[in-house]
Amino acid sequence: MLILPKNERQIDWSFSYINQPINSEWATIVSADRKKVTLVDRNLSPKYEYQLPDEISCLAISAKGDLLAAIMANGNHLAIVTAENELVFEEQLPNPSRDNGFEDCWFDVDGLRFWCMKVIEGEEVEIQIRDTNSWQIQRKVLLEDPFGSSCFSFHPHPENQILAISAAEGQGGQQIYWLYDDGTTIHTVEFPCHYDTAPPEFHPAGGEFVVVHDCGRQISRFSFPECNLLGICQWPHADDGFGYYMCYLSDDRILVNTDEGLMYLIDINKMEISDQLILIGHEPRSSRELFPNLKDIEEGLCGDLHYFYRFDSDSILSVHSQVLSQEPRSKQKTLVIFGGKEIFGSLAKVQPSAPYSKLLIQSLGIS
Repeated sequence: MLILPKNERQIDWSFSYINQPINSEWATIVSADRKKVTLVDRNLSPKYEYQLPDEISCLAISAKGDLLAAIMANGNHLAIVTAENELVFEEQLPNPSRDNGFEDCWFDVDGLRFWCMKVIEGEEVEIQIRDTNSWQIQRKVLLEDPFGSSCFSFHPHPENQILAISAAEGQGGQQIYWLYDDGTTIHTVEFPCHYDTAPPEFHPAGGEFVVVHDCGRQISRFSFPECNLLGICQWPHADDGFGYYMCYLSDDRILVNTDEGLMYLIDINKMEISDQLILIGHEPRSSRELFPNLKDIEEGLCGDLHYFYRFDSDSILSVHSQVLSQEPRSKQKTLVIFGGKEIFGSLAKVQPSAPYSKLLIQSLGIS
């Protein structure tokens, strides 16, 4: 399937990465020195610019885009700044260590809670909820690191009641937990994972999710919150494999990237690849043609895609290499917005009553 991009813009100033959008309106671009963050709208026009004093390792943007939380200095510095670059809160750890530090953070959509996680001695992670007026810790819970020195990250459920946390270690071990805050206690539920399981990608209505696992050889579909297996899609080839970026295009179709920079549509009722999605101007090429400056590169078909995110109800934001002569790790990129009725279909929306979160809450014995 050939798709014409809706918007495309080259980024002449180099940048480090694009953070996953926190809602349908904004995306955040982090500069190459990891000290400047630019908030852009769906036309890729700048809205806010944040300047930070140190290198950013993790960030979160409030739903309105007017607050930025940044974890800096290898996890030793947490700061909250306004769109006017006014510092409203910061905490610096007194004894910096690789085994201690802030790991990830997240603003609730309602703006009332700020979630933060802090690794302790490489053996536990402290999940904190801070009030967004005082920024003081209101509630916290300790989770044992299942592997030791794991990397932790937050992944919000669409109903804004449940937050997933992923723990991963370099040899393929992964654990996922569901978190729920009842205003008094933070409850945790463990989700048994396959080997090498990526973080969950939730359906926008919240009733199911998909994960990539087994080193990109499989995509599994689960119900939420029961976590019943609904189907498995096997990667059909000996080379390449599913990547870790996915999004739902309709109730029966998802988009996924591959390790070689390609994109495929997956029919999740049949759990099989239904088509390849190709952006005009970013067609697949031979690896030697795409990266002529690389030596000892294996011959094969690949694309210039790095990653993509859902940007709004019917658009996707993707990041691509800007010129063919670049190396894969080059920071000069092209931003592309594509989508529309050509690829998006009927997609159930999140319900204000949060029915799926209620099922999980009931299973915890909380009324």
